[in-house]
Amino acid sequence: MKLLLAATLISAVACGGAPPFSGIECGTADERLESSYDASGRECVWNAYERGNAARWTLRSYTIEGDPIPTTLLIQPAGGIGLVVTRDTSADKFGGVGNQRVFTYRCSTMTKMPRRDDISRYSFILTNCTGDGPSTSVP
Repeated sequence: MKLLLAATLISAVACGGAPPFSGIECGTADERLESSYDASGRECVWNAYERGNAARWTLRSYTIEGDPIPTTLLIQPAGGIGLVVTRDTSADKFGGVGNQRVFTYRCSTMTKMPRRDDISRYSFILTNCTGDGPSTSVP
């Protein structure tokens, strides 16, 4: 079994595939408009960021109409990659022309932003970004 797994990984790398992620997996959250909040995923990401560790967290949020918006936050300090946010708005039926696509931000700074309605909950603000804009947020 180990030999098969090793052969599969070598084949994927040799064929141009990305190597497997080797950082901290902070999980996957499914958050509907204010009805759920993944505190442990956010804390995992924040702790990894503060310590300079690689981490990945996936969040699926939804528009007011119920369309899914998958977002991945990747912290990869090694190699100068930094913080990478990808947000897929292609399923947003009311997103407008040009906004129904995958956005990618490569950033160097992340801060916590407490929510106005409940300061025990927070989102992330990422700044000093390149790619699809100079800043972005992860709810």
